[in-house]
Amino acid sequence: MSLGRKQIYDVLVVGSGASGGWACKRLAEAGLKVALVDAGRQQSDKNFTEHEPAFNLKFRDMAPEVIRRTRPRQKDCYACMEYNYDWFCNDLDEPYTTAKGMPFSWQGRMRVTGGRTNVWGRQSYRLSDLDFKAASHDGYGDDWPLSYKDLAPYYNIVEEYVGITGIPEGVYELPDGKFQPPMGLTCAETLLRNRVKEKLGWTVTLGRSANLTRPINGRAACHYCGPCERGCVTHSYFNSFFTTVADALKTGNCTHIPNAMVYKVLMDADGNKAKGLLYIDRNTRQTKEIYGRVVALCAQSQESVRILFNSANRQYPNGLANSSGVLGHYLMDHLWVAAGASAEFPELADKPSMNGPNRPDGIYVIRFRNTERGPRSKKFLRGY
Repeated sequence: MSLGRKQIYDVLVVGSGASGGWACKRLAEAGLKVALVDAGRQQSDKNFTEHEPAFNLKFRDMAPEVIRRTRPRQKDCYACMEYNYDWFCNDLDEPYTTAKGMPFSWQGRMRVTGGRTNVWGRQSYRLSDLDFKAASHDGYGDDWPLSYKDLAPYYNIVEEYVGITGIPEGVYELPDGKFQPPMGLTCAETLLRNRVKEKLGWTVTLGRSANLTRPINGRAACHYCGPCERGCVTHSYFNSFFTTVADALKTGNCTHIPNAMVYKVLMDADGNKAKGLLYIDRNTRQTKEIYGRVVALCAQSQESVRILFNSANRQYPNGLANSSGVLGHYLMDHLWVAAGASAEFPELADKPSMNGPNRPDGIYVIRFRNTERGPRSKKFLRGY
């Protein structure tokens, strides 16, 4: 609908990553007029370099400090490298500050369509009622307002579309999903799995990863080249750029607005409702406004929080959606190589291979602390 020259969309979706892509797909396929407001530039299969040898690069991917000149924080992310560093934001152009003595490495700030689904680790797990109803189990905090039963049908929809490799285990703490055939375990992993089950009763399983082992929706099965963080020309892992966003655009109901850095949500003072967005064109630096009946912030947790704080006004001086005062608190970040273990199996030693298959997945130990029917730890709350 338009009022004069001002177009009003049904929904404005901010961000083209995992959640934004899904919102655009579902809403556009339902017939709504959607505007995808995306801070990133257009992504393309031409940018994918998973098969490019390092010797073709200027610095052979061996000069991390050169990348740190413009991306000192983004280079903290394992996926930011000479192959793809320009997918990440320039930290000098988009600086941030932290409180004294409380450093935070805000990494993975992507500036291409698809957001962090371009470089994510692809591990995809279902929560159980031990997670949703944890407070009922141990008495701490509050339960979620929904249960696993409520969410299970939506897990099914997502997994069947995305394509998840995994092994059904029948373990309550980690519900099984709609899996594609498993990628399989190595001999060493199988030995570990059997010994851990025998000695400890724990379940070591294949990581449940968004990599195809069977073609679906025109996407080919994974060919085990390995570096998924550099893209995938066969579309064998889940990236919203060539899946959900592509589906939304295909309907003709979704308008993609790239290079649009959202600054704030515009409010209708009379109706106390969101009415649009103010964004900055990253190429021209001009401010622009766009209008819609509904605004969905899907710009990952920190960017969405930034937008809500920037949207403070007379009525909401502490930011939108902050009546509780906890906006910006209790955010969860991922741990990466923070803890772990390694081992060698001399009895399984093999000759080195220069170009063996590189399975883009690892193994996972299902929760073994404070389980549904197991003993309760006095020193440790909940599980992993």
